[in-house]
Amino acid sequence: MKPRAHTMSRNGMETVKRILSGRHTPVEIRWHLAALAVVYWGLVFCAWLGYSGKNPFSITTHMLSALGSYDERHNPDWYWVFSLAMIYCGLAMIPVMIYVYRRFATISKRGAWVGAFFFLSGCSGLILTGLFPYAHGTAFGIWDLRHVHGGAAGSMGAAFVIGFLWHGLLLLKDRFTAKSLVAAEETSYLRLAGPYLVCSPVFIVAGTRVQWESIHAALQAVAHASLRQAADALRAAFDQFHHFALLEHLAIWALTIYVIWFTIALPHRIGHGESTSERQPDIEEDAESACG
Repeated sequence: MKPRAHTMSRNGMETVKRILSGRHTPVEIRWHLAALAVVYWGLVFCAWLGYSGKNPFSITTHMLSALGSYDERHNPDWYWVFSLAMIYCGLAMIPVMIYVYRRFATISKRGAWVGAFFFLSGCSGLILTGLFPYAHGTAFGIWDLRHVHGGAAGSMGAAFVIGFLWHGLLLLKDRFTAKSLVAAEETSYLRLAGPYLVCSPVFIVAGTRVQWESIHAALQAVAHASLRQAADALRAAFDQFHHFALLEHLAIWALTIYVIWFTIALPHRIGHGESTSERQPDIEEDAESACG
């Protein structure tokens, strides 16, 4: 029994390592995305249930960050549930973005690296928005906590939107050149266009509310290693969303739909029809050596 238990434990660890490196099977990636959406939105719902601010939380008047604010006027008792949701979402999304990278590397390895950089930066932004709530206080003893949160949320939004556009450009490039992504004929470019056609209108409208000159100022501040100025500029870039809270909620819902739909629409087989997740070299080589 012990050798069998050891084998099962080893196989379980190999499965975890494979999933963390973006080598999901078709079933695993669907379960991963389901857990990502259900747990994240479930925690957000629990934070909403515990909201005890002076004014009832409403998607038309309150930014989502209010659920994670420990200020008395917002959610002093259950703000940590929202923080947990953001941290979980950022961490759980990382293997998904690596899975996406592995598929786009078929088109262009450098292009896939650029796309992965923006998507993983967005994941980091999600984690930071959970770690630094939108509330009165200081971070590291010198920065206003609200500015840090606003800067993290702004960088998260900018990173995901740029990643969204970049992957769309890579798809167009491949569609009219090598057609390498759909070489295995598991999907079509029309199917991959679906998430873009549905989510683009929301992102376009949201983009009209972004102060792009502040984005430029933030990039200049980063170039001069002034992180505080960069955070302030990013917060200012998205300041208008405070007056259009519903638009922020719509953008977050659209991002959720895009990530899930886009990832599922991608072909599972990559390269010359070989699936990186269907072949498990370590396990197969052990089996061959045992038989030999």
